Amino acid sequence: MHRHTSGAERRFGRMFFAAATLGAPLAFSLVVYAAPPPGTAKPPPADAAKPASTTGASTPPAAAVAGAKPVSGGGEGPHGALPMAKQIAVATTIVTPSNGGPPAGIDPSFWKFIVPADNQGNDARIALGKKLYFDPKLSKDGTVACATCHDVSRGFTDRRGTSEGFGDKLGQRNAPTTMNAVFMSSQFWDGRAATLEEQAKLPIINPIEMGQPNGAAAVAGIQGDAEYQKMFKDAYGRGPNYDDVGRALAAYERMLVFVDAPFDRFLGGDLKAIDDDAKAGWVLFNGKARCMACHQISSSSPIGTDNRFHNIGVSAQNKNFEGLAQKAIAAMAKDNSKEAQDRFALETDLAELGRFVVTKFRSDIGSFKTEQVRNVGLTAPYMHDGSFATLWDVIDHYNKGGEPNAFLDGGIEPLALTDAETNQLVAFLFALTDNRFADQNRAEYDRQKKIAATRRPHKDDNAANRKVLQFERRVAGQK
Repeated sequence: MHRHTSGAERRFGRMFFAAATLGAPLAFSLVVYAAPPPGTAKPPPADAAKPASTTGASTPPAAAVAGAKPVSGGGEGPHGALPMAKQIAVATTIVTPSNGGPPAGIDPSFWKFIVPADNQGNDARIALGKKLYFDPKLSKDGTVACATCHDVSRGFTDRRGTSEGFGDKLGQRNAPTTMNAVFMSSQFWDGRAATLEEQAKLPIINPIEMGQPNGAAAVAGIQGDAEYQKMFKDAYGRGPNYDDVGRALAAYERMLVFVDAPFDRFLGGDLKAIDDDAKAGWVLFNGKARCMACHQISSSSPIGTDNRFHNIGVSAQNKNFEGLAQKAIAAMAKDNSKEAQDRFALETDLAELGRFVVTKFRSDIGSFKTEQVRNVGLTAPYMHDGSFATLWDVIDHYNKGGEPNAFLDGGIEPLALTDAETNQLVAFLFALTDNRFADQNRAEYDRQKKIAATRRPHKDDNAANRKVLQFERRVAGQK
């Protein structure tokens, strides 16, 4: 029987076809390392992924413990963000203009497949998108911008467990980074938006994000601004309107490409670019740890995601999936619009159903998108609910075989990783951070390592080594 393909699936197909057509080895067909131009900073030393003294900006705290109330990133701006003027200054130094063409290191033949024909980038569109990205006037109370939850100084996230928006309301989901979002075949943790253009508009009209009742109200906040009127005219040939707000934001976000890491120099032949622990971690990543099953780093996946959705059991320990699914079906029978899905994901406990709210496929219950591993060291806390404080927690979760539930992916099973191997995997993951964040990367490695030294709540050696089976615990009435 023929199955209708979604926009996200078609876009992934175009991305895969592009990579296959280019036919170059590994990540370098799409992500081509180029030496920094004269006058730019030198690359970090070979041990950049390991702890070292840092002279960069201090790394703000993430949620200290799983389940704790999300904490601010520590900035002095509204909702704990770094003030917008300071963020703009940082962004200007790290985001390289390209007049809408592929950012440095990205193959032009690949780029043309992933940028929609009706929103090809140019300087005017990118400049407008940048202004909108950092402008809280798009929100109902004038305190929330895109950069509030996707803060340039915090790995383009907010470093909270779940995000705070309009009226200081907390959502149900962790803010994913906007870095490299261009390479995702769908947006949001549940893939409810097929394009960056669609994704960019939904937070503006979500009641607990930016709080506007509709797109017209958002545009009204900037409609009378003479500078905006000129910028919209230059970019799209017409005055301010909601669809072009989404287009301009997407054009700017496509410039947020950060794929020049020590690991890339290693792949390019510089064997000293990463240390021995990171090298061993790369071997584990592709072998015993089985990370590559979903986080392939290859010509078709330069950021390390299969662009699919998986139930790995993060929320299964304390959620009744079957009951939530019935509740969701009843709610969606009344309203299954994109806006309703957005509210379900951020305002209700239906958020834990993940992809199911979009597809209604039983197999998607509790499934969430495979996130990228690029720059993952900078984006704690982790998972869709921000419940894992460190990368050690993430690996401990996978090592024990996830959290058992009826919808757990079949590929999730105990890994029997030793403590040394876990440390090596973490070292490798920190080697995936772009060189522009080298100082912050070192500081964050230190911070997470300090937490992991005293607190590993997801570590379970008995389960990891199959000395006890999860179903035995369930039969015995244990968690």
